[in-house]
Amino acid sequence: MAYDQGGDSGFFKGFLFGGIVGAIAALLFAPKSGREMREDISRRSRELKDDVELKLEHAVKRAEEILAESRQKLESFRIEAKTEFKNLEESAASKYREGKDALRDEKGRIKEAVHAGVAAYKDEKQSKS
Repeated sequence: MAYDQGGDSGFFKGFLFGGIVGAIAALLFAPKSGREMREDISRRSRELKDDVELKLEHAVKRAEEILAESRQKLESFRIEAKTEFKNLEESAASKYREGKDALRDEKGRIKEAVHAGVAAYKDEKQSKS
């Protein structure tokens, strides 16, 4: 049997329908005078109205709770995402600076190696001449 997320709605409809059918059946099979019948109908309609109002009030309250909870979760998620983005941005900037520094250091070492190679070549060329 599948669980219905909107179970309150189905329960309410069944409750309302069952109440109406029961009231009609009780009125039809009860041996009462017209006055008593009208009083019963009036009383049962007030009871039904009160039940409907109570269920509606409960549904509105639950909807407000769900809405407030959703807003709170959304705000929490927004703050968390903003924090994570800031951390990622800082990390990327740090990695960029580290890469730039490493490239600069390598560039300097390569220049030194080229200069040393050129000097060695000149020395070798002079020694052979």
